[in-house]
Amino acid sequence: MGAGINSDHLDALVRSWDNLLRTFPQYKRDYLRRMGLYMLQQVKSELGGETIQNWQQTYVGQRGGYVAVRAKPNTYKETRGAKRYAAGYVTNAVEGGHKVRAPSTRGAKGYRSRSRMAAVPGRWFYRTVKQRLGHLSESEIQALLDMIRMGLEGNL
Repeated sequence: MGAGINSDHLDALVRSWDNLLRTFPQYKRDYLRRMGLYMLQQVKSELGGETIQNWQQTYVGQRGGYVAVRAKPNTYKETRGAKRYAAGYVTNAVEGGHKVRAPSTRGAKGYRSRSRMAAVPGRWFYRTVKQRLGHLSESEIQALLDMIRMGLEGNL
C-alpha cells in the first residue's frame, strides 16, 4: 500500500478563495452604493435649503474603493447680475463659512450697512454626517469581514 495525499480539502479551499475573489468586488460596490445613498439622505436632511439639497449627489470612486457625497459638476447658481457660481463653490461656502463683504466707503449719503458680522459661520453638514456614519455602519462592515473570513476559511 503506497502513501498518498487527499487534496479534496485543499481543492475546496482554493475554490472558496476563487469564489471570494470573484464575488467580493461586487459585494463591496453594493455596500458602498447603499452607504452613499444613506449619506446623501443624511446630508440633505442637514442642509434644509432645497436648492443646495438638489445640488448634492453620490460619487463612487473609479475603482470602487470609496463613496462620497459632493456637489454636482457643471451646475451653477446665477446671480441677478448674471455672475455664475459653481454649485461646489456655494456648497463649500455654506459648509465651512465665509467672509461677509465689507460695505463700500463711497456709498450714498446716509447709507448704513446692515452687516453685523465679519463672517458667516459654517454649517459643517459633511463633517456631521461623516462622524455619524462611523457609528451606524459597524454592522455592515462586520458583515463584509464575516464574508472575507468565511471565504478564507473555505466556507464560501
